[in-house]
Amino acid sequence: MHQKHIDIRWRDLDAYGHVNQAVYLTFAEEVLDDWFRAKLGRDPGTVWDYVARRTTIDYRGELRLEDRAAVGWAELVSLGTTSVTAKVTLSAPDGRVATELELVVVAIDGKGGAGRPLTEQERAALSS
Repeated sequence: MHQKHIDIRWRDLDAYGHVNQAVYLTFAEEVLDDWFRAKLGRDPGTVWDYVARRTTIDYRGELRLEDRAAVGWAELVSLGTTSVTAKVTLSAPDGRVATELELVVVAIDGKGGAGRPLTEQERAALSS
């Protein structure tokens, strides 16, 4: 599994002092982007062209400012013709699970958003 640490900022919190529910999706996207960069051998600051098709979020616990960081783990669930399904788990540094997400994304051509089949190189890299 691929791991990424994300600093929790004051602006990530809601009125109850824990990370707002919508921020978990942003954290998961950061983990997913980093996972794609690592798997596909892309340079820092570059992205793999994809769009979200479906996201499922199961909230298991909370993250608070005193946790200081979220620890994200990404792993492959499955590959389709044009899509990648990944699982992202977000935890506190002490291991408490905050959320588990399943994200389905579709590879796009980068020139207008049309879906495209995954290449054999992408399939091999993402499967390794």
